[in-house]
Amino acid sequence: MSLMDETDPEMNGEIVKKSGLLGVVYGIGMNINGIIGSGIVTSPGIIWKAVKSPKIVLFLWLVGGIVSMSGSLSYVELGVTHKVSGGEIKYLETAYPNPKFMMSHLFSFMFIFAIQPGIISAVLQSAAQYFWYTIKGYRYDDDIRQVMNGWHLPFSPFWFIKLIAVGFLFIITIYHMLSNRWANYINQTLAIIKLTTYSIIAIAGIYRLITNWSIMFSYDGWNNLNYSLDEFRNVEKKLIYSNSISVVIVIIVYLLVNVAFISVVPASSIDSNLDETIAATFFRQLFGESEVIVRIFTALVVLSVMGTAAVEVWSGSRVIVTAANSRFFPRYSQELGTLNNHFDTPVNALFAQFIWCTFIILIVGSSFTLTTFELFSTFAMYSYWIFYFATGIGLLLIRRRKRNQTFKVPLFIATIFILTGLFILIFSFVVDDRCPEAMKLDLSSCDEYSKKERIQQLSPIFISYGSLLFLLIYYWCKVQLYG
Repeated sequence: MSLMDETDPEMNGEIVKKSGLLGVVYGIGMNINGIIGSGIVTSPGIIWKAVKSPKIVLFLWLVGGIVSMSGSLSYVELGVTHKVSGGEIKYLETAYPNPKFMMSHLFSFMFIFAIQPGIISAVLQSAAQYFWYTIKGYRYDDDIRQVMNGWHLPFSPFWFIKLIAVGFLFIITIYHMLSNRWANYINQTLAIIKLTTYSIIAIAGIYRLITNWSIMFSYDGWNNLNYSLDEFRNVEKKLIYSNSISVVIVIIVYLLVNVAFISVVPASSIDSNLDETIAATFFRQLFGESEVIVRIFTALVVLSVMGTAAVEVWSGSRVIVTAANSRFFPRYSQELGTLNNHFDTPVNALFAQFIWCTFIILIVGSSFTLTTFELFSTFAMYSYWIFYFATGIGLLLIRRRKRNQTFKVPLFIATIFILTGLFILIFSFVVDDRCPEAMKLDLSSCDEYSKKERIQQLSPIFISYGSLLFLLIYYWCKVQLYG
């Protein structure tokens, strides 16, 4: 059964309360808070190490912004056409009605059990790493080199970082349980802190430039509003303005922050090691003489990244409620779809999400030699782009069937989004498995190293397709047994 199957009207009335709470300003804030997060303070170091050219780095971030804008506008058309919450769940069901509910069924499972937990886990891992830097004054991976899975690593810092991430998830979950309104206030405050922090980074970096003469994960989040359209006033106008303005702001901020990193952080520090806490390195270079200022700014980065996690927790719980409203869960739909009588929040859905994400962080994240951030972000984004691509194609199918649409994105913009998805799905299998010269291995050992490295780098993609295969078999068995 898909999330948008026949719903229980009585249950539906209990869950979906069209209060008209959200408007353009909130939408912009929510999108910015969702998009700008761990990616911009984690991915630049990874990208810089890979391409080793400031000009190419800036060009790639600009391309990422263009793709995100094309995706955002494509989702505006889908949101305006459907005018209901649920995002891809509804869009895929409309675009691919046969086999009945198959596409929305697959996305429902992948989003609830893999994509959203993966994003939340990656973001919280980044927050925990910056928190470690704030407390200790140095990068957590200075103490370890992750050449084996986490089960063979010492408690500190590897497992300590994971417990910090779970602690952050607990805090975010609790305040979302207690009050929708206060959760909105806190999340908006975190968005303000985020923009302020990254604006300071950009200004400081540009000043130094003048006087001194993983990209898709970073941009992900532009479709968060499509999961909560029931809570928006005047969907057409609000969604167009909220999505477009927020993505433009994010593109500008990302480019300026990258200019800052390029102008301040020495290239040698990036070339020598993978830097997933490049903002901390930036502050150390900029304010190295003042340890207090460095740690204050890294603390602000922690709050900024937590703001992203908060938006993901918020939107993820709403999707679980939508799923429960459609009797998606065999045994616990009533419990997961019911709002708490006292707090008027989806307490059960939030709690279930907390338990599952904790399992992902502690167990799954410790079973590979890839860094936790790289594992979760790659798996979540590749899985997401499978459905982004299907949704982009679906947009064209829906457009053919529905002629009287109030908003249509230009065809070339939708095409950019679709072709990008195809490119990502194909070329993600091309990985850098070369044997490092510094290791000075013989030919046989180098081949063995390359083989293991290739398997590790492709493991998130294999997990993604393995999950889809399992769900397809499950769907087929269900159809055969129950029709």
